[in-house]
Amino acid sequence: MSMDLNKELSLLFEDYAEQLKEQWISEMKKLGFLEQVSDDEIEKQFTNLYNIAVSTFKTGKYDDVEEYARNIAQKAVLQHMAVDQIIGGMLKLRDVYQCFIFEKFKDDERLCNLISACATVINKIVSIKALAFVEESEKEILQQQKEAMLALSIPVLQIRDEMLILPLIGIIDSARSQQIVEELLNKIAEYQASIIIIDLTGVPIIDSLVANHIIKTVQAAKMLGAETIITGISPPNAQTLVNIGVDISTLITKNNLRTGLRLADEMLQK
Repeated sequence: MSMDLNKELSLLFEDYAEQLKEQWISEMKKLGFLEQVSDDEIEKQFTNLYNIAVSTFKTGKYDDVEEYARNIAQKAVLQHMAVDQIIGGMLKLRDVYQCFIFEKFKDDERLCNLISACATVINKIVSIKALAFVEESEKEILQQQKEAMLALSIPVLQIRDEMLILPLIGIIDSARSQQIVEELLNKIAEYQASIIIIDLTGVPIIDSLVANHIIKTVQAAKMLGAETIITGISPPNAQTLVNIGVDISTLITKNNLRTGLRLADEMLQK
């Protein structure tokens, strides 16, 4: 019974598509949700979603809704849209549909059933969109937490005027090495540092990727007017640098942090 009603509604919504879509867009504009959206984008997005809704009424399948919800949720999270903006559009379409049904079938004994059938489909679409938004938001939160943890694991310390120390500890993967470069360069600019000490005593393994990031960091620091001293390179890591073709003679190195600090002080006094 409900499937027959849904198919009847799909045909009705197809026949009056332009009228209903125009009314839907008008209602959304009144809510202020479309102020930053171009007319072309409004037409494109609302036509797409309207067609998906009609197709769902016709087939009873929600595959297209789920795919659309995932895509729109990713964009919404990146644009920091509120959840009411995500689901508000479908709720307003439900209102437009139901008002239209009421006007068309107000003397029909099936009126309540038609309104109920419409609400059932639209409410499920709303639920799918809301769930996709929540899941995508959780991914974004986890990513932000990961980035925060990475930042906390990169302690750039100012111990003298114009001198910074970066004591690295633990395994350095690609994501962390990139974060190290960005964080250190930001601190060089912030503190107007002229001497940087990167201490690798606590780094057990340096592979070619990490080594390249270290070299790039030294080069980038030099472009900002800072000299870099590398301390605490273990014999195995030194061998790795040689094996991958890094010319250690181009780097300022000291065997431990204490001697590195002494050299840094001498360089500052010149």
